Amino acid sequence: MAEYIVLSVSVVVGAVVGLFLLILLLLRLKSKMIFGIYPRKGLFYHLKYVIALVVLKRMRYKFYHRNEEDLNKQEYLQNLDRPQELSENPKSYDVVSFMAANIKGEKFMVTLERRRRGIIRACIYMWLPDYGLLASPKLPDMLYFTTDGDQENNEFKGNGFHIYPKEPMKSWCIKYEGPLQQVSEGKELQVKLNLEFNSTSSHFDYNRDLSPAVIADSIARESWNEAFYIMCVNVHKFLEKRTHYEQNGELRGDLQIEGVGGKALKLNGFRDHSFGTDRCLSTINRYVYFSLFLDDGTSMVVGNLSQPSFFLSSLKVGYICTKDGIHKPITKCNFELYTYGEKGVPPNHQNFIVHTEETSYFVQIQVEDCAVRYMGGNWESKVYNQFFRCTVNGVQGHGITEYLYRHNGGRPEEVCHQDPEWYQRIRKFERTLSNCEDDSEMFFF
Repeated sequence: MAEYIVLSVSVVVGAVVGLFLLILLLLRLKSKMIFGIYPRKGLFYHLKYVIALVVLKRMRYKFYHRNEEDLNKQEYLQNLDRPQELSENPKSYDVVSFMAANIKGEKFMVTLERRRRGIIRACIYMWLPDYGLLASPKLPDMLYFTTDGDQENNEFKGNGFHIYPKEPMKSWCIKYEGPLQQVSEGKELQVKLNLEFNSTSSHFDYNRDLSPAVIADSIARESWNEAFYIMCVNVHKFLEKRTHYEQNGELRGDLQIEGVGGKALKLNGFRDHSFGTDRCLSTINRYVYFSLFLDDGTSMVVGNLSQPSFFLSSLKVGYICTKDGIHKPITKCNFELYTYGEKGVPPNHQNFIVHTEETSYFVQIQVEDCAVRYMGGNWESKVYNQFFRCTVNGVQGHGITEYLYRHNGGRPEEVCHQDPEWYQRIRKFERTLSNCEDDSEMFFF
């Protein structure tokens, strides 16, 4: 009798183990791919979706929700919102950006990224009905040098830019003094810009606040192989390497144009702050990122990121921010990268539907202007910034889009030869370390 029981238990255990191994084997199956990059929903998509959703919610609780009190303390928020100290890690970065628009059609964008040795990557765009597009004259290159290479730059400052927190999580100042190019006329205008951003919402942390539904959807399309499980075990390390949050608010100030006079500006917008050690552009296939500011005070951020090396070949991101400053994460969106600009040129019309838990939004976009810039020490990415007007569920608005593509052409010699001698020397040394151009993101830039 005892032998029979042992045999029965062994059979059951064996069956359970076999079933478990079979499930793991089935979860490894690859979905059919669109253009060899974007996975469709496979046969076991719904099972993987449920598993991913449960795991994500548990991880959210472990890393964030059970620590909510500490994450909302004033001391923590002040440290989070200041310029970050760049570590010894060669990929260390710290970025602030602002995007805004108003009912007049005026649009504004500025971004400044701090890197080691006083290097910054910066640009500014203004779209004004009377002038068209005004842009940094150095574009499409964004690289600036604020020190001699032996010192660090501890501020978002240099080459006419100065962006700094006046009161953490509440108010930031944006100042720029220098030339801007009037793109349509091809001439430079000396300008002085003085803006203040005042928040009207709490901050939206992408690690903490993105809807688990959009993350589970992306993960459920992937092949769950050994590399995937290794990533899951080490997910806390990935979270430590990248922080990105956004905050909605209002931009007010004035623009002085030499020989013309002053202009008061008032725009609805948002700011973002990103920092860490894992922003290697060479691992991103492409992304699209919409910032919409509607006439009724609502704003929207909608994006789609393709980073296959991180098992996120098609991750939808974003939220709706009401005029009262309440964030509502998007739970679903039918904007697919492969249907918009996959050949390398973004379209001038885009229509798609965004869902939150409560509401659906039909978005219609008509592009008014477009500009190109390159990101990375070796121009790893090419970015199209589109300036558009839009309609969302019948409400008019304006906004800015970023279409980012992987760029393999490198930074041209006619641009590189203008760099300081110390930078050229180190770049030359860097290229001797490896034949892989992707190392340009790995050394210290």
